[in-house]
Amino acid sequence: MCIDAAPPLPVDLSTEVEPPVSAMLPLPAAPLEMATWAPEPIEGSLVIAGGGVLPPAIFEKFMELAGDSTARLVIIPTASIYAGTPEIEPKIDPWRHRNAASVHVLHTRSRDEANSEEFSRILDQATGVWFMGGNQNWITSVYAETRTETRLRALLQRGGVIGGTSAGAAIMSQVMITGGKYYPQLGEGLGFLQGVVVDQHFLKRQRETRLKSALTLRPGHVGVGIDEGTALVVQGRRFDVVGDSEVVVYLPENSRKPLKETRISHGRSTDFVTLCRAAIERAAEDKQPLAVRQSSIARTQVPQGTLVIVGGGATPAAAIERFIEAAGGPEAPMVVVSNALGDEAPPASQVVNWLTKAGARHVSQLHTSSRAEAHDPEKAKLLETARGVWFTGGRQWRLVDRYLDTPMLSHFQNVLKRGGVIGGTSAGASIQGSYLVRGNPEGNREISAEGYERGFGFLPGVAIDQHFSERNRLADLVSLKTRYPELVAMGIDESTAVIVKGTQLEVIGKQTITILDQTGPHDPSGSERKFEPAVVRSGEAYDFASQKRIAIAEKSTQVDSPSVMINSPLTNTPPSNTTENKSSEAVDLEKDLPLPAATNSPPALKRPTTRTSAGQ
Repeated sequence: MCIDAAPPLPVDLSTEVEPPVSAMLPLPAAPLEMATWAPEPIEGSLVIAGGGVLPPAIFEKFMELAGDSTARLVIIPTASIYAGTPEIEPKIDPWRHRNAASVHVLHTRSRDEANSEEFSRILDQATGVWFMGGNQNWITSVYAETRTETRLRALLQRGGVIGGTSAGAAIMSQVMITGGKYYPQLGEGLGFLQGVVVDQHFLKRQRETRLKSALTLRPGHVGVGIDEGTALVVQGRRFDVVGDSEVVVYLPENSRKPLKETRISHGRSTDFVTLCRAAIERAAEDKQPLAVRQSSIARTQVPQGTLVIVGGGATPAAAIERFIEAAGGPEAPMVVVSNALGDEAPPASQVVNWLTKAGARHVSQLHTSSRAEAHDPEKAKLLETARGVWFTGGRQWRLVDRYLDTPMLSHFQNVLKRGGVIGGTSAGASIQGSYLVRGNPEGNREISAEGYERGFGFLPGVAIDQHFSERNRLADLVSLKTRYPELVAMGIDESTAVIVKGTQLEVIGKQTITILDQTGPHDPSGSERKFEPAVVRSGEAYDFASQKRIAIAEKSTQVDSPSVMINSPLTNTPPSNTTENKSSEAVDLEKDLPLPAATNSPPALKRPTTRTSAGQ
């Protein structure tokens, strides 16, 4: 039904007569439980409103996501004590006055009816669903784990939008606050938004303590407090805020880090996948500190196989030769992983031709479209016989999102265990360390990004920065080493590569590498550490065990000739065969490569206000 009428004034769609306490049916606080899921961008969109009087901008955003004049809306008033009575009509009427193609009401108090085939069939055609306010327990007790919930999830999967206010906001997360003024009672929501705990009427009703307490019961979750008159819009991996007040985001404190509070106002955004990863890492740190997990205690070495790590820019031809040689020669099966470039797989010729033109005869491309594919044994078959794996440049956070903590990572590691080789350039260089530098999805200027600090660990105890001298990154490396003195911090210049076997690395190419490898206890005086960087030039070697530069014997395969260079391994330019054949201009993958737009490729975000609060 479509009624052509002017939009009404803002109306409070969440305020209800408070149900009696006996009707609230709160669940007891559940025992301590840590999140173990892997954060991913959501399908569809969510509009999560904090209750109170909602401004027109929130409804306009919801309607835009639902299709505006083509929107097919379903309103679910089940949380309201007036649902199913004539008194609910004044609260439904504002929706009927919006310029939608149709507006339907869906309500029942019976789980059996909610689970029937016919009851929720209207959801199969819906583009938007709105949950009204009231008592969130009445929503979950009727619809959770029924056909109605299944159809709601299907709506998101086909790109629809689900919104709600007050109680309709609380049900969005998997962990749901069911009651409690200061100490929260927790239950299960419908779980459209994983990894967070939502609280509503947040600042208006001073619920800061309640939400922080909920996070102590659910380590590894992000707290999201949405004030009245305000909505959090979730699309892909983005949190956007619309409305009159703020959304407050908490990263819970742990034994080493204070609680981190971020306030997001209208028009501001942040990356929620990063927040969720950071919350999970904070919970893990209480079991084992990051500095210990990443430290040289694991001993910096490659006991089996070889690593080829390139600092970006033009890749030395000698590095390509060493990669093919370490894989077992031109007949060895090799795989190029291109996920760092973007969501969509680039043409195979773009990512493998540099190897085939260098002589390799059996090169395949690996580009998974989801984390689920990284768990697929069929997809992994490509790696079961591989003797060489190369990671392209691009953005290292994309590799983390696809492969970290998946079976595919074990298949990569098995290549080394079989005596093979793993290589990479730029982002494909940084990912090889156990500590990941510049993993922030919002930009690569910061050396550390909480939530994206774990690399693949092929070179344990090491953090690898690239484009090092060209982008003046020494100060960043020193700051990282100061924060984590247990780490070996290494910066690799462009057009330069390191070959790592055992505890030794060899430098080839045009420039140098810089290593900060001092370890030991902190100065008890608390004075700032001083680090003497070891600069290792092309043709030199370095031993992690002795922390010293060492001499290497000259070998024909280790010739460094600036004129024997090829374009970064993403171009179709063949390697030079003589010193007279100069290479063409190198491609800087972090700066110049146009990345495809996608829902989980965040645009530049307007940053919110962030602060840490000790002891809160």
